[in-house]
Amino acid sequence: MAAIAWLTVITGTWVVYPWYREEPGGAKFQLLADPSTAGWHEFGMEWKEHVAWIAPLLATAVAFTVTYHGTSLIRHQGVRRALVAFFTAAFAIAAIAGALGAFITKAAPVR
Repeated sequence: MAAIAWLTVITGTWVVYPWYREEPGGAKFQLLADPSTAGWHEFGMEWKEHVAWIAPLLATAVAFTVTYHGTSLIRHQGVRRALVAFFTAAFAIAAIAGALGAFITKAAPVR
């Protein structure tokens, strides 16, 4: 999941996001032009631009820890629980970012 999370966030940031910000008439400007959809940009895109980067960071931390410590994690229940919490948070953040992306695309499709 760590590698896929990195690929997704990097692709979204440097491949898809420039189309969203394209002037004139980009999806960003469509959303901001209507007060009823401006919140999709203000909250949704801020989440996708900034908070979504936490998902690959957490997934990488979990992958590194599991790879480095391996079977010795069997004896450390607290560490295992923390890793499960980090991995769950990474998955939840990625899922929220994906859902927000789908909603934003419905409100203002990228052309």
